[in-house]
Amino acid sequence: MVVAVLAGAAVFPIPTRADETAFVNVTGQRPVVLAAVPAGAGDPRIEKLLTRPADLWERLRQGFAMPDLDSRLVGVHEAYYAARPELLRGILARAKRYLHYIVEEVERRGLPMELALLPAVESGFNPMALSSAQASGLWQFIPGTGARYNLPQTAHFDARRDVLASTGAALDYLQSLYRLHHDWHLALASYNWGEQAVLRAVERRGARGAGFTDLALPEETRNYVPRLMALRNIVLEPQKFGLDLGELPDEPYFTSVALDLNIDLLLASRLAGVPYEDLFALNPGYNQPRAAGAVRASLVVPAEQAEFLRASLVRYREAQTARAAAARRKAY
Repeated sequence: MVVAVLAGAAVFPIPTRADETAFVNVTGQRPVVLAAVPAGAGDPRIEKLLTRPADLWERLRQGFAMPDLDSRLVGVHEAYYAARPELLRGILARAKRYLHYIVEEVERRGLPMELALLPAVESGFNPMALSSAQASGLWQFIPGTGARYNLPQTAHFDARRDVLASTGAALDYLQSLYRLHHDWHLALASYNWGEQAVLRAVERRGARGAGFTDLALPEETRNYVPRLMALRNIVLEPQKFGLDLGELPDEPYFTSVALDLNIDLLLASRLAGVPYEDLFALNPGYNQPRAAGAVRASLVVPAEQAEFLRASLVRYREAQTARAAAARRKAY
């Protein structure tokens, strides 16, 4: 894993939803199951859910659900980030492109919102991050794990770097690990170290109900979960650490626009009115983004540029048709 360290682990097909009754949020309340409450009951919990905060940081805080980790290393990593505000600002600046989408996916599955911060530990929210073990993307899938998780890696496209595909695969895997351990800290350790490695560590401990801090773990994994919990605590109470996370509107940063023609990413950036570097950050899966026809089925663009791109595509197709017709007339 990056930010350190990057690693991958074997993955298997899993159900699409976590056990919502198995964890509580940071206020000690279990998630509300809307279908279980009669319509018109006036339940204040429902009112709270329907009144979504305008700030994405607050939405994250409301969804935090993992228990605290009793480890001195949490404090060590809190101090590390608090002493390096520029490092944290850089990570969060990159996160702003992807975080709303990830939060939506985490919430849709009924998972604890801490998982939305995991790419900060994995890759520093850099979809182009690549480890010495060839782990790639926001969620750091190694080649074998990516292949097993239906993330194709071809000369044209590496889905491990695709934000949409890799987010779905990572959350699927994390759900599977939680169902195996019924413990989020152990599920995260498995994501980092490997499923079988953590199972063996639990067996060696020989105690029923052994938790994360009870196990003999390699240094990377021993720090991995505390690092995530430290980031959770900083987002929860940034002022406690002398930090200001700034405002982050709770609204989509990007959307996907369907294409009916093949273009390269440089042309796409002109048609969308988006700088090439920004567009590539939203479409990082392409191995040869400037090659002819590199972008085919769809393009991810900033949400506010979607309609502009659609209109530009219409004009571009009309111009191409007109040029082709003129060429035919000239030929005859």
